[in-house]
Amino acid sequence: MKFWRHSWLSGRFVQDKETPGYRRFVNNTTDKILSGMLVEQRQSIEQQMKGYRFHSKLNTSHMKDLVPEEGGQPVRSIIVTTWRSGSTFLGDILSSHPGTFYHYEPLHDFGIKQIRYGDDAAQALLNLKHLLNCEYSEMEHLIKHARSYTCVFDKNKVLWNRCKTFPDLCRKSELLSPFCSLFPFQSLKTVRLRLNLTEELLEDKKLGVRLLFLVRDPRGTLQSRRNKVWCSGKKDCDDPETLCKDLVRDYITASIFRRKFPESFRAVRYEDVSFNAFNKTKELLDFFRLDFHPNIQKFLQTHTSRNKGNAFSTFRDSKKAPVHWQKEMPWKKAQRIQGVCGKALRLWGYEIAQSEEHLRSFMPVGPLELL
Repeated sequence: MKFWRHSWLSGRFVQDKETPGYRRFVNNTTDKILSGMLVEQRQSIEQQMKGYRFHSKLNTSHMKDLVPEEGGQPVRSIIVTTWRSGSTFLGDILSSHPGTFYHYEPLHDFGIKQIRYGDDAAQALLNLKHLLNCEYSEMEHLIKHARSYTCVFDKNKVLWNRCKTFPDLCRKSELLSPFCSLFPFQSLKTVRLRLNLTEELLEDKKLGVRLLFLVRDPRGTLQSRRNKVWCSGKKDCDDPETLCKDLVRDYITASIFRRKFPESFRAVRYEDVSFNAFNKTKELLDFFRLDFHPNIQKFLQTHTSRNKGNAFSTFRDSKKAPVHWQKEMPWKKAQRIQGVCGKALRLWGYEIAQSEEHLRSFMPVGPLELL
């Protein structure tokens, strides 16, 4: 149905988008589309979850106990790290789990910076709590930001697949909030929040988050960031000293959290996960109270045996990917990084290269022991 009015300027009838009738028509049509998407997704989740083996420590065998729409408490998993440290790989593993809503880089609108304190820290934590509770009506700034940076939502493949026909709907809280509330599992990863700030999330019993801190050898991280336009010239991204000061503080925090939150906090190195992808993934899923589902096993089989795609691809030879920087990094650059990162390297169990010949041949990953 179309609404028309006569234009005295052109002498013709034109479509009228201002009349109350037209607006009601559009609103009713949008409501029907939204309702249909939610019905289809609800059915899809129910199908995915048939026969699902709930973790014994969840104390439930019914999906509705975990679904926000039903008043349930979802399983909330968080990955915290920094850029180019392996979080895309682990995030994709979690998003492969059935019934999962994936919050990808929810602090993307803060820019290329590390959030350490002050007003930014307070706002960032508030934003994460809103998202973990599916309160997208409080996230208009992020939604507006996502119009220019599609990765904010299109990395959530379940959501984006529903929005291919009507992509603008994926940038409306009227869809995002109820859609998010359908999912029993909520996973989130961020590369902009320093670890010490997450204490507030871990202490929130209502949220009940389980948080994984992911670390990578700063030499590998910095080599992976090289020549990235978005990183160049940003102190929080391309300065070795800044990165390694953060890693030293993170080590101290991780040691405290390990004792204070033994059930809900874990620190792991990207290299350890990559070298033993299947077993380590199974361990991490057990920590998150998730099943080592066939979907995840298939993901690992297809994404850990060969390199494919660009620098952001998660198709990697997992045994070589974490240490390929050894072959590429100039010796002088390695010396400069080691000169300001010695303490961070030692604390996180990474070995120091003694010469260029040593750099090209040694195993940089040693044993890790948190205090």
